[in-house]
This record gives sequence, C-alpha cells and structure tokens, in this order.
Amino acid sequence: MYFSVISPQEGELRQAAHEFVGAAYAEHQWLWRFFPSSADQSRDFIFVRHETQELPRFYVVSHRHPLVTAVNGWLVKTKDYQPQLEVGQQFSFELRANPVVTFKNAMGKSERHDIVMRAKKILLAKHSLTHWAQLSDVEKPMLYELVNDECCTWLKKRAEQHGFKVQELEVSSYLQHRAGKKDIRFSTVDFTGVLQVTNPELFVQVLFNGLGHAKAFGCGLLLIKRV
Repeated sequence: MYFSVISPQEGELRQAAHEFVGAAYAEHQWLWRFFPSSADQSRDFIFVRHETQELPRFYVVSHRHPLVTAVNGWLVKTKDYQPQLEVGQQFSFELRANPVVTFKNAMGKSERHDIVMRAKKILLAKHSLTHWAQLSDVEKPMLYELVNDECCTWLKKRAEQHGFKVQELEVSSYLQHRAGKKDIRFSTVDFTGVLQVTNPELFVQVLFNGLGHAKAFGCGLLLIKRV
C-alpha cells in the first residue's frame, strides 16, 4: 500500500489551477489521472481533500503507486504505507465520513438514509408533524446537538466493528452536497479525536480501505498520528 500527498507545485500555481477540476464528482475523475488503468478497473484508492490558502491538497491511500508526472503543476510525494499496529496503541485521528444507515424499503430493496435527516423525521413523526419549523422551541433540539449525538453514536458503533474504540471525539462541518449529472446527494461530517486500537488486523483494513460510504467523493480515509 502507498500513502501519497498530492499538492500544487510551488511556483506553478497558475498551471496547477488550469489542470484542476474542483467539482466533487469531477474531482474524483481528476484523481484517476494519477492512477491510469483500463476502463473496467475498479477504484483502488481512497482520498480526502484538505483546503489550503490557494489550491487544495489531497491525501491518498492506494494499492498502486501513483504517477508522479500525471498532471502538470501538481507535485506527488509517495511513501510505502504499512502501519505497525498493536493492541492498545493510541492515535489522534481525522476522518471525513458520510454517516448513513441502511434500511429495507417496502419493496425489500436497501436504501441509505442520512442519519441526521432520519433523526429529524423520527422526531417529526413522534409529534405528528411534517415540517421542522412546526416544532416548538421546547420540542426542537439545537441542530448542533442533533448532529453531534447522531454522528458520535454512528462512529462509535462502527469503531467496534473495525478494530478500534473512540476515546475522545469532536464532530464538525455537517454539510450536504450534490454531485454528478445524476444529481447525487450525500452528506459529510468531519470527525477529530483520539482512538485506541483493539484489533490490529481489523483496524489496518480500515486504514487501507476506508470507513463508510461515498468514498468516490472523498469520504472514508482515516488519517492517524501517534499520540
């Protein structure tokens, strides 16, 4: 496995900006230029976008070594990525995730639901209402509290299944997005905190393959640093 940082090359910002496509779905397709392959190649990398003062920087975990000269104006720095993990290790972490839950609809097909929107619908149904504005101030939780509670529960539950437990956690930047010609809608949440490894074999798979859905849109890459 490989860990790469793809960033604008110093002194070539104009060229880097000319080569870069910033929309969410086009961004994913743009990154494919660093991993050329056949038309039927399945995606074998995950990434997250970090904002800088000028153009963004991308952190990428991949099964293949990226091409270092794929896009003019962009610099690729890559290293082998084989984390040495043990039970009990602690890491600070950052994660941009797409927090959803999956349910069967009336037709028996699986549907993904944004956990915050679902929590809102459940609360409205409890009071026999149809619109959020109809809730009184007493009945209506602060949006930050709703996002924090639902997203913390979502991540801690999945942590148990993926070889770690969350010891400290902050939730921020709940955003909803639209992308692609089919008007795909998805949400993102940024998590930061401290975790402890409980199962190295499971945890390394999360580091390599990501956590949750919407990986094509920059979700799921877990960045860690030793405490």
